[in-house]
Amino acid sequence: MGMNFMLIIDIVVLALGGYLVFSGIRYYKKGDVDNMLITAEERARVSDIQGLSKYLMPKSAIFGAFCVIFGIQGILSDSQKVIFPKAVNAAFLLAFVVVWIIFSYVIRKAKKTYIH
Repeated sequence: MGMNFMLIIDIVVLALGGYLVFSGIRYYKKGDVDNMLITAEERARVSDIQGLSKYLMPKSAIFGAFCVIFGIQGILSDSQKVIFPKAVNAAFLLAFVVVWIIFSYVIRKAKKTYIH
C-alpha cells in the first residue's frame, strides 16, 4: 500500500468524522436517528426514537470528532507535512481502534435497549 492509498483512507476517515459530528448534532436536535446508524427494518421496531436519539447521537458526534482528529493526524503524517515518531503514529492507530470498538459497543447496547 503506497502513501497515496493511505492518504485516501485518511481523507475518508476525516470526511466520515465530519459527517458524524454534523449528523450527530442535527439528529439529536431533531430527536431522530441517522439512517446510517440503523436500518429501515430496525427503525420500524424502535420503541422510543427520541430516547434512542438522546442516547446514541451525542456519542456519534463524539466518535465523529475523534475521527476528525485521527484523519487530520493521518493526513499530516502520510503527506509528510509533519514527521511524527513511529510511537505517535502507533498510539493514534491504537487509540482509533479502541474508540471504534467502544463506539461499536455503544451502538450494540443502544440497539438492544431501544429496538425490539
